[in-house]
Amino acid sequence: MQVPTRLDQYIETTKQQSFEKDFHLGWEHYETWEEATVGERAPASHTFTVVAEDIVSYNRACGETDPLYTDPEYALEHSPTGEVLQHPIFATTVGFYSVGSSGIGSWMRTPGARNPGQLIEINEPFREGEVITTTVTTRQKFIQRDKHYLTMFMEFHNQDGVLKGTWDCSLILPANKALIAQFVNA
Repeated sequence: MQVPTRLDQYIETTKQQSFEKDFHLGWEHYETWEEATVGERAPASHTFTVVAEDIVSYNRACGETDPLYTDPEYALEHSPTGEVLQHPIFATTVGFYSVGSSGIGSWMRTPGARNPGQLIEINEPFREGEVITTTVTTRQKFIQRDKHYLTMFMEFHNQDGVLKGTWDCSLILPANKALIAQFVNA
């Protein structure tokens, strides 16, 4: 029997229920700082089909209460798009879901990682029914003050090739699998 956690109340959507939230599972397959190759570019492991429940759940988890953000039927009549509006950083959901548990960008799930900064730019909102493909480029890796930094650039395109937004994602990571294991086994 799995013991419920305080975050279970936020697990509402089909995607959330199928998404592995324990980043300690399968960590051995994550790309590490040592393995990352600057300039490598590849599609993320998964596409993300945008449905209203994804947007509503994310908005509610961010504390939104305005019915334009939380009630699809109200938004149908009152929003400028006829759809529920989305929190500005909804792109993080798309990014985390799209990057798999192995391969390029999987290091964003690394136990022991710290987040020194992000830059998300939205060209236009994600729309219900769009299928979003994420392309990941490893931008930089460097050591500063004995900390290992890794930066990737994610581009989100819909099924028609329209660039919906970008995410510059940086983390401070343990450098290799042996150091990650120390966090996992602590």
